[in-house]
Amino acid sequence: MDRLFDQFLGYGGTSAPAAENGGGLPTYTLPVDILETPDAYVLTAPVAGFAPDQVEVTYEDGVLTIAAQAQPLEVQGTWLRQERPFGSWYRRLQLPQQVQAGKIGAAFDNGLLTVTVPKEQRPEPVKIKIGGGQKQPALKS
Repeated sequence: MDRLFDQFLGYGGTSAPAAENGGGLPTYTLPVDILETPDAYVLTAPVAGFAPDQVEVTYEDGVLTIAAQAQPLEVQGTWLRQERPFGSWYRRLQLPQQVQAGKIGAAFDNGLLTVTVPKEQRPEPVKIKIGGGQKQPALKS
C-alpha cells in the first residue's frame, strides 16, 4: 500500500528507492511550513541534529531545494534502540516567478532552518488622465 501512495503522491516519510539516491543512505522528505507575508515567502524546516554546514539551500529555475545529509553515528557497542533516522533529507519546492532570487536568505536557529524569499514589488497601477474636448487628428489611409 505504501508503494501505491508513493507512486502517486511522491515519497513521504518512507525512504525513497536506493536508485534515486545512488544506492546509499535512505532519502526522506523534509517537512516544510510555508508562510506568505506581503513582502516575502518564509519557509521553515526542522533540521535538528544538523550543523549549518550539513544543510544546503539552492534556488534554480524557480525551484528552491533544501537538502541535508545525516551520517550514522559511529559508536562502540551494540545498539539497543536507534530511532533517529539517518540518511538524506530533501525537499524541492516550486516558487512563483515573482521573487528576488538574489536576495534569498537563510538562517539556522535551534534546529530550525528559516528561508526567506523576498517577493518582487509589483508595479502600482498608473491612472491615465483622459483629456476632454480635443479632437484627435484623423488617420490617413
